[in-house]
Amino acid sequence: MANQAQENNFVDRGLIPLPQPHLTGMKLQANIILGEFIFNTIDEYGVTWVITNIDGWWRHPSPEMPDIPRGFGDGSYDVQGRYSARNFTLEGVFLTPNPSLVEAARDRLVDATNLVYRGVWLKTGNDPIRASFVRLGGDVNIDTVNARGRTEFSIALRAADPIKYSWNDTNEDGYDTVDIPVKNLTLGYTGSGTVTNVGNYNVPCYIEVTGPFTGPGRIFNRTTEQLILLTQGLKGSVVNSVINKQLIFNVDTLEDIATLTTTASHRFAVGNSIFISGLGSPFDGEHIITSVPTDTTFTYVAGAASIKSVSFKALTSSVATIETTAAHGFTTGQQVLINGVDALFDGTYTIASTPTSSKFTYAKTRVPPRTITAKVLVSNIATLTTSDAHQFIVGEQVTVAGVDVNFNGTYAVVATPSATEFSYAATRTNARSVINKSMAADVVTLTTTVPHGFVPNEVVNISNIDLSLNGGYTITATPASTTFSYKRPRGTQKDVVVKAISSNTATLTTSTPHGFVVGEKVVVENVDSTFNGTYTITSLPSNSTFTYAKTATDLIATAVTDATVRAGSRQIKSRQLVGNTVTITTVSTHGAILGEQVTITGVGSPFDGTYTVTSIPTNTSFTYAKTNTNVALADVAGAFVEMPGTITSTGVSPDGLASVAGSLVFQAATGTASVSDTIARIAASGKAIKTNNVTFTPGISGATAVLQADILEIDTQNREVAFNGELEGARGRVDVLADFIKLAPGNNEIEFEDTGAPEGTASLRVYYRSGWLG
Repeated sequence: MANQAQENNFVDRGLIPLPQPHLTGMKLQANIILGEFIFNTIDEYGVTWVITNIDGWWRHPSPEMPDIPRGFGDGSYDVQGRYSARNFTLEGVFLTPNPSLVEAARDRLVDATNLVYRGVWLKTGNDPIRASFVRLGGDVNIDTVNARGRTEFSIALRAADPIKYSWNDTNEDGYDTVDIPVKNLTLGYTGSGTVTNVGNYNVPCYIEVTGPFTGPGRIFNRTTEQLILLTQGLKGSVVNSVINKQLIFNVDTLEDIATLTTTASHRFAVGNSIFISGLGSPFDGEHIITSVPTDTTFTYVAGAASIKSVSFKALTSSVATIETTAAHGFTTGQQVLINGVDALFDGTYTIASTPTSSKFTYAKTRVPPRTITAKVLVSNIATLTTSDAHQFIVGEQVTVAGVDVNFNGTYAVVATPSATEFSYAATRTNARSVINKSMAADVVTLTTTVPHGFVPNEVVNISNIDLSLNGGYTITATPASTTFSYKRPRGTQKDVVVKAISSNTATLTTSTPHGFVVGEKVVVENVDSTFNGTYTITSLPSNSTFTYAKTATDLIATAVTDATVRAGSRQIKSRQLVGNTVTITTVSTHGAILGEQVTITGVGSPFDGTYTVTSIPTNTSFTYAKTNTNVALADVAGAFVEMPGTITSTGVSPDGLASVAGSLVFQAATGTASVSDTIARIAASGKAIKTNNVTFTPGISGATAVLQADILEIDTQNREVAFNGELEGARGRVDVLADFIKLAPGNNEIEFEDTGAPEGTASLRVYYRSGWLG
């Protein structure tokens, strides 16, 4: 405690005025910086920038003290408050040597204070530098006050964090750092270090722990008695010797894939960060492991290929020309991989010339005409399949020949679904005029005026021929380009379901009553070679069975499928001749077809003979022409009409019509498809790649692959934890009751210990900035 004499001395000295300073002129120390903009300096244009005041910078930030009234009596509760954001104003002036420089200087200031969507660090002073992260907090005023160009300005700024922090110019982020090795008495490490906050306010910090760390362990600020418990271990760095290397360009991913082999199990995993050295470019450096094929091999992406985007393509006289969007840097004789242009240009080639910095050529012979193996037509799009890769290009003209009328011609390729398929637009002509008809064994053959393009098994609709042949049928054959055939089913046709032979008598069973009578002929089809043919019925065991003579080995009753039987003849009930037209009436439905030749037997003159059916009044009567005197209607017995299913080739007039659907099912085909061997210069896309593959190289020495150690980062400001740069799942590595250490003004004794490994080698680094309240 000072005595009276000392007190008098201090007071007297404090009241003595200071002498007037010796004026030596303005000192511009460039000690106020807003982002990248430096004040208190003369810039490169000769403009002098001076800050005259920072209003609000040197005082405390505004306090925010909640007033919570007591529930009884007078006054309020005593509660802690907080500091609000710091608002202050940067005031100053700039002086120009020439008034013409004012506008440019003003623009530079406006750009520097464009701080609504971004923030910057404001740094003031020299030792130490004090900084705050700021944005605009109000208006920016810039006023030129004299003709010389003197311009005064004020910039309202806001620091959301009201604390002013020290700034270490030797660190990009302004941090000071302190390293503390984990406690290891064998190595002489106490696990303790001092972190000095030269300011007057508690500040947060970033703590970085680098493995190996066994855990559990602790980080303790003995000064503030704040504790962080680390609950999980961290892997240390792993060094492996590399003995083999290989580099292969992956066409699918457009990446160079490096494969290395280690002398022992590497213990690497996909996603690990490794550092390669001793192999040279492009292997060396830090990389991320992409796969681990074995415990001694691993892969990663090593960018070595030169990849250029393609802009144009052309083909003339077996020379392909590729143009790139930028200078390619390729030279004659180099190997280049073309990828993603099209099936013709893609592949690996030797550069023949480089006419310009963005153009190169290589030899490319167009494929000869391709053989067609299959065809299909759906929704007016024809797709053909070739025996080999066609290399056709979308948009070019292809000539198809020798397939059929539906596909032949010259078309623009609209798609290439695969290397052996191409498509083009083809609208099928699906209606053809019919000029001739014939029938044999119930198979109708029609002739069209021009090639029809119909194919077997497709449905054809027949019209304008006659009532017996009109309708929808399935084409069974196309004997010629202008003829097609189909089976004309009879109204008497029945399905056969069982067959049997006993004592040279065949017995067939139909699925429904057949309506046959003894003596009628039947036509059996698709049972088998023994039963098929035309026979005379000998007996009718039931209304769904009939027999006929058949010399063959006995066969027990056996089920059959897809077999049929129809009436080959019908018993006649009556006959009549009126006006040269004979009307024959049958006992049962006859199934006769208009225009077919039928044979009458057992009626007598003038009815017996072979005639052409001219009309079918009912399903049990038909007519034919016969020149004779009239014969009255009379019943007959023992007479039959035979229907062998024959129509003599006859012209159709006027023309009939045969129509099919537009689509054609997929089926085998023959023919060829060819394209031009010249492609004019057209826009293109894709890549031109000069690969730098390295073949498998064994026996390497002196190379290493180092797995980087795990790093745990603790942000005590935002109370966040990151593990190897990832936030997800990292918080669990720190105890839930962590204090998230802050640094008090002055010295802070930080202790770091790995309880699980008393002789451990982990390290701790503290990143911090000292802080001031005012």
